[in-house]
Order: sequence, then C-alpha cells, then structure tokens
Amino acid sequence: MTPLPIFDLGQVASTAVLDQLREGIIVTDERGSIRYVNEAARVMHGVAELDVVPEDYSERYHLFTIEGEPYPPEKLPLAQAVGGATVVDAPWIIRRPDGSDVHAIGTAKPLLGENGEQVGAVLTIRDESETNRTRGELRDSEDTVRAFFETAGLYTAVIDLTGDDFEFVMGNSRMAAALGVETLKGQSGTALLGEERADGVSALLRTAALSDDPTILEFPWREETRDRWFVSTVTRMHNARRRLFVATLDISDRKAAERDLATALATKDLLLHEVNHRVKNSLQIISSLLKLQERAADDEVTTRLREARGRVETVARVHERLYDTDAYDRVEIIAYLEDLLSHVVASVGHRDGISFDFSHSGGRFELGVETSIPLALIMVEMAINSAKYAYGSGDTGTVSVSTEIAGERLRMAICNDGEGVKSAANPESSSLGQRIVSALAAQLNAETTYLPADRGTYFGLTMPLAAKAATS
Repeated sequence: MTPLPIFDLGQVASTAVLDQLREGIIVTDERGSIRYVNEAARVMHGVAELDVVPEDYSERYHLFTIEGEPYPPEKLPLAQAVGGATVVDAPWIIRRPDGSDVHAIGTAKPLLGENGEQVGAVLTIRDESETNRTRGELRDSEDTVRAFFETAGLYTAVIDLTGDDFEFVMGNSRMAAALGVETLKGQSGTALLGEERADGVSALLRTAALSDDPTILEFPWREETRDRWFVSTVTRMHNARRRLFVATLDISDRKAAERDLATALATKDLLLHEVNHRVKNSLQIISSLLKLQERAADDEVTTRLREARGRVETVARVHERLYDTDAYDRVEIIAYLEDLLSHVVASVGHRDGISFDFSHSGGRFELGVETSIPLALIMVEMAINSAKYAYGSGDTGTVSVSTEIAGERLRMAICNDGEGVKSAANPESSSLGQRIVSALAAQLNAETTYLPADRGTYFGLTMPLAAKAATS
C-alpha cells in the first residue's frame, strides 16, 4: 500500500497531468465512491460518472467478466481495493454505450493517509483490446495451420541444419508417429534415424537448402515388412539459410499402381506380340495351301488363286513386321511397301522380262494396321495388274512404284511402260481387282487417279496422314 503525506482528493482531481496519461485512472474516497475519472478512463468506458459506490460499479460502468457474464460488484478490483486488498493485472470487459467492447487489464490499490489510515482507492487501467485481437488472430491462424497439417495427410516438420546433423524443431503428429516418438521437438536426425540413414537425409536437405525454390525429392523408404515410397517438398524458410520446412506424402499406393500398370502393359505387349506371330503363321499356312492348289488348277483358276495368295501374303507380311519390331499396331509404311514390292509382288506377279522398281521422297512415316493393310493391298493389286495386263507376250519393261510424304499427305504413284492397262481408265470397271481398289481407297479417304497413255499407264493415290505419326 502507498501512504500519501498529504491526501487531498480535490487536488488529485484537478491535476491536469493525470489527463495526459495513456492509462486510465479512477480514484475513490474511503467509502468507495468514485471521485475522479481521468480522460483515458473516460474514453475506455465511454462514460465518466462520479459518486458511484462499489455495489453499482458493475452496472453503471457496464463491466463483464472475460467469459461475458456481469462482473460481481464485490469481486471487482476497485471494490476489493476499497476493502483494503491489492489486485494486480486483473482482466475484464468494458461494454461501452455504443456496443463496442474494451478488453481491460487493471491494478487496484488502497490509498493511505499520513497516519496510515485508508483514505481511498485508486485503479489504473490499460486497454488491451488490440493486443488481444492480435493474439486471437495469431492463435486462430496457428490453429488453422495446425489443423491443416494435422489433417491434410502430410508428414510435416520444421528442421534446422546443425553441423553435420540436423534437428527437428517441430513436427506434426503424423511425422512424430512415423519416427516412433510422441512429440517432435529438439531431437537430432541421428538419434531418430540412425547415423547411416540420417547422413543420407542430411545430404538431401543440405542440397535443398541451397535453392531459393522448393525442392521436390522422391525416395524409397525400406521397412521391415515392406518398401514404401515418399515424395517430399523441402522449402527453405524465409530469411533462414539453415531452417527448412518439409512436407512429405506417402506415395506407396501410387507406386504400386504404377508397377501393376507397367506389368499389365508388358503382359499386353507380350500377348499382342504372340498374336501377331500366330496370325502371321496362320496366314502363311493359308498361303501355302493356295500355292498347292495353284499346281492342280487350270490357267484361269491358277491366276485367281495366285492373286488371292498375294492378298493373303500382304496381310501376313504386316504381322511379320509387327512381330519382328516388337510393335503391335503400327508399321513404318515406306519400308513395308518396299518389302511387299520386292517379295510379294515380284513373286505373285512374276513375268520374265518385267522388273519392279521402288522410290521414295520425304520422311519416313508410321501408320496403324487399319491404314497400312488397305494401302498395301491397293499397291499390290495395282502393281500385279500392271505386270499382268500392261505388257504383251514376250515384252520387257518396268513397273515403278513411288511414294512421297508431303505435308500431311502421302502420295503413291504406280506406273508402267507397257501397252497400258485398258480397264484402268475406267474406275467403274466391274473386275474384282478394281472393286477392291475402289473400296479400299474409300476406306482410306483417298483420292485416286487413272491416266492411260499411248505407252504405259499411271495410277495415283493421295491420302491424308496424321501429323503425329511422322518418324523422321
């Protein structure tokens, strides 16, 4: 308690110095009746009523507990000081007439006269509203961040690099449980992970600490029962070269799914590879049977069987290329056409003195089986027809096939230097070969051109390509 050598309440009330203070001051007489309220206290309360006695403090100044209940008058710090007690840094809420709240903290003490008797009480008040608001916002922010990292499915930690080791400053419960502790705070990496594993993790962390951008690390983590995979994002914290924030996600299930998918794809490729092999073998058997039939048939039937064999071998040849290249649905079309001309057409359409020539300009190109086979059948059909019908008995000459890749189109030309294929000038010809060519060209959305001449015949085909299939 503070004795005053001279105590004059009127003198205190008239002291202008008290009105300059940022703290609120309320002074009572010995009965507890309020005799003075300085400017700061008036602003805090929104009112400055005098002659209020202790039992009316709470109601007249609208005072509430921190929990929001009306403050019991006898427990108010100023009322206790009137009774002779000293109360330090007690909190309460002032509800001003405009409805706003002030979070106040006050200290109340008795005032003693020269002879030691109590002559009053004094209360000093601080407005802590802004501080409480800031603390509340910070607490809410911390709670939000904590809730996020505790429920987001992430393993999170703040780590300090220390010498050759590192230290866990803090971590969420998921990270703590993964490392076998109840709380992460202050443990070293070596203590939790063992020296060998901690050295490896430390090296990764130190590399990440040198980057201004977040570093993403994907790594396996061997456990007794199984291997797990994790991906971590390591971010150097603002203005801190040795402090890192680590957020880690368990991607073991994703890795397992990727392995299963890779196995399924490998199995599918193996099965399709085997299918191509079996289809090729089956077609070759059919081709062999047709060849046997040719030997026992008359000339007209033999010609028809040979043409059928050429078509079968055209399809067999594409499956052979698919098998040989480990592909299952695409072939490099230029090499495929050249191979057909050299082997299938030269064999099926063989005539003494007639040769076959292939040329190409532009890049190489891959086409799907559904496109490659119709295009190949058209080439085989027209090249064999040229050898069969463009030359008279004993004539010699050359059947030329040329291809060109230009932009998003493939052009193919089949020419001969013989007497000419009379029926070729008529696209509506009823021959089987012509009907096959017309149907396949429509399937390819291709345009065809027939140009008969005094010497030789030109067949042209132009079809659209998908640009993404180009290889070189």
